Amino acid sequence: MYRPIGMIHSPFHEPHDAPIQSSCAGDSEGTIEIFPEYAEGLADLEGFSHIILLYHFHVSKKWYSLKVKPYLDDQLHGVFATRAPARPNAIGMSIVRLIRVEGGRLYIRGMDILDGTPLLDIKPYVPEFDSRNVSKIGWLSGKIGKLSETKSDGRFYRRTNIFDLLTDKYDAWYDSNEGRLIYESELECIRPLVEDLPGPILEIGAGTGRFAMHYPGAVGIDPSLNALKVAKKRGVVTVCGCGEHLPFKDESFGSIFIIVTVCFVDKPWEVLREARGVLKKEGSIIIGLIPKDSPWGMFYGEKKKSGHPFYSSARFYTVKDVENMLQIAGLKISRIRSTLLQRPDEQRKVEESVEGYINGAGFICIEAKPVPCEGIF
Repeated sequence: MYRPIGMIHSPFHEPHDAPIQSSCAGDSEGTIEIFPEYAEGLADLEGFSHIILLYHFHVSKKWYSLKVKPYLDDQLHGVFATRAPARPNAIGMSIVRLIRVEGGRLYIRGMDILDGTPLLDIKPYVPEFDSRNVSKIGWLSGKIGKLSETKSDGRFYRRTNIFDLLTDKYDAWYDSNEGRLIYESELECIRPLVEDLPGPILEIGAGTGRFAMHYPGAVGIDPSLNALKVAKKRGVVTVCGCGEHLPFKDESFGSIFIIVTVCFVDKPWEVLREARGVLKKEGSIIIGLIPKDSPWGMFYGEKKKSGHPFYSSARFYTVKDVENMLQIAGLKISRIRSTLLQRPDEQRKVEESVEGYINGAGFICIEAKPVPCEGIF
């Protein structure tokens, strides 16, 4: 199995925005963030004007066809006679101009790659090695003239889950010097709210099971199969699925965890509404939130702007935002606990949580309960 060595950041967020080849990408610029453990391998790369990037087509369709209609033609061709992204091994290649190297970051020009693409390898481009005089180009003869005006129409792409691609990197954060202390503070904030709640427990967006694992018999649902494999090893009962469409009977669970998941779904109020449907009448939903207006929310917001592989897709909310979502879903806040009163620029430490909402706290645990039907309308 290949592991990404870095993350590609580009101005193109959707397939239809990007050129279909780097040769017609013009002056479009991007950056590549090389993960620290691979940064030493960049030595001497700046001596080359062009580099070859090998990367994973992370949003190509999971299911491929051996016969496809490429962008430059309306006839079927064998997938290996095309550059289609949906293929048996979803590996892409681009030749780009290297502008400069700064530490573990590369600045490149001639970008035809989607933002957030995992980078697999870099090779220097050497004309004497890589350039050939060719006598035929198959079905592409007479069609190259359309290259600059042809855009992707999305036929080969799907939405994907970055947590599926970088599962190990995501999970390792919880054991890192920084992550472990934050994680333990968050666990300590959750525990007092869960002590007297009924079971069974469901965690929506369970990931690798870092929270659900502390509650024997807990069920974890997540769209990332790779993350669920790790959660299963930790004793979590795993189900592959999404919070917007929960595959459980009504009133199946006494407690439901939604820890930071509201930041990573398109319509969090729909997840909350689904959660209310499978919650027992006397049950509670525990929401873990990084408030948008807290120092920690601003800290992670800056990571989002800089193209962080996980936070780039996150949306942060205030406690008031979540309260409004809960009202839409037929839920109301019954209790709140706060932690991470330390600032992001201070030395990390494990904190005891505080009852109530403390303005500026970096992690808030909200207990929400169903509103009686007669009170919703």
